[in-house]
Amino acid sequence: MGGVLQTARHEGFLNTVVTTAPQVTRYLVEHSTDAMPDPFLERIIDAAIEVRATQPERSGRILTAPLTEAELRVLKLLPTTSYVQIAATLYISRHTVKTHLRSIYQKLGGASRSEAIERGVELRLL
Repeated sequence: MGGVLQTARHEGFLNTVVTTAPQVTRYLVEHSTDAMPDPFLERIIDAAIEVRATQPERSGRILTAPLTEAELRVLKLLPTTSYVQIAATLYISRHTVKTHLRSIYQKLGGASRSEAIERGVELRLL
């Protein structure tokens, strides 16, 4: 995967990676908080989310309950920000972030960060 990203970075193949390698972008979204900050990778993640948002909804599932404003703020930061960074950005504790995430996962019908992001995109919340 490193070779794909290096080539994309040097040759300007951002859209090619986003549209032809969904497994790469899915991996990047799932592991974005583990990596060092990288503007190019952030652009890929943002572009992947934007592409997914324009695609027809794949799931017939709806939210079990609407997200609160606080949960929406957390969800919007989830694709590119760690839990600690979310807490600092929103001036809340890490415990509060985790509480919001549990609620978000339940309402979106997901069990992980990547599933929550995917459902958020499908429902056009991101």
